[in-house]
Amino acid sequence: MKRIAVIFAGGVGARMNNSKTPKQFLEWNGRPILIQTLDVFEQTDSIDGIVLACKAEWIDHTKNLIKEAGLQKIVSIVPGGDSALDSQYNGLTEAKRLFPNEEVTVLIHDGVRPLVDKATIERNIESVETKGSAITVTPAIETVMVTDNGSINRILNRSECLMAKAPQSFKLDDILSVHDRAKTEGIHNFIDSASMMMHYGYTLYPVLGETENIKITTPSDYYMFTGIIKNRELGGLQDE
Repeated sequence: MKRIAVIFAGGVGARMNNSKTPKQFLEWNGRPILIQTLDVFEQTDSIDGIVLACKAEWIDHTKNLIKEAGLQKIVSIVPGGDSALDSQYNGLTEAKRLFPNEEVTVLIHDGVRPLVDKATIERNIESVETKGSAITVTPAIETVMVTDNGSINRILNRSECLMAKAPQSFKLDDILSVHDRAKTEGIHNFIDSASMMMHYGYTLYPVLGETENIKITTPSDYYMFTGIIKNRELGGLQDE
């Protein structure tokens, strides 16, 4: 049994309003976001290896960053694809190439979610290996509305709603077979692995994660990320 993280970081960060540096390479305290993400999986004992799908023209730069950071669990770096789902597929295919004859639990995670914690990673692994496909979630903290033709036609019960996060974790053979089916059928355009697995009839099990596990996509996300880190350094919220 192997536990492999597939980290995808193939985006260009168009919503970050930064034309020069992809969002995964923005830094905090001299450490790129991507390296901070990889380091959490590096420090998680249950993770045996990490496959990284990275923007092709940044692979050499990424290798240098990994070497400087002293990360040892990166087993392969492959080019990302045109979409997040394509990048995930490239990483999953590489994981299968590296471990063709072993049962593999794979954790798919955004390279720009550096605040994931080791306990959430461990809970994902346990869920996959005892129940099945695992999706990290947090409770909805705001009201969710559904629109139709420009107007609100339904307000959901917040207590029944969960927000999908990452990692999203599966048996490697299961998630790869679903990717291949979607590609064959010409519908390889799902918003994430969870929606694709559900489309093909797989049962998904929620794994409770931390609200702080945000995806850094916009400048406001980055400011939130730095605020969380600063608060942690100060030891949390202080009473007046």
